Amino acid sequence: MDINIVFNTTDWREVVDFIIRLLPILIPLLVLHLILLVTAIVSLVRKPNPWGEKILWLLLVLLVDIIGPVIYFAVGTNHLDNKYAAQDGEQ
Repeated sequence: MDINIVFNTTDWREVVDFIIRLLPILIPLLVLHLILLVTAIVSLVRKPNPWGEKILWLLLVLLVDIIGPVIYFAVGTNHLDNKYAAQDGEQ
């Protein structure tokens, strides 16, 4: 039993043309995503919290693509700051 897969070159040209037309939208979104990702990582590394908690937040930022950094800035920064303040106040 032979299976022949034939690729139509006009279909590939249409796909490439579609991607090229989307580049003006995709490039700013990718740059914004990279800025958000790097900012979240730098903010996380500079926190004085123990590395165990930082690693969990770092995994969230890296693995949950676009939403990860947003969740970190919305929830994680306050959580880590409050937890560190509570630990610092106890000592």
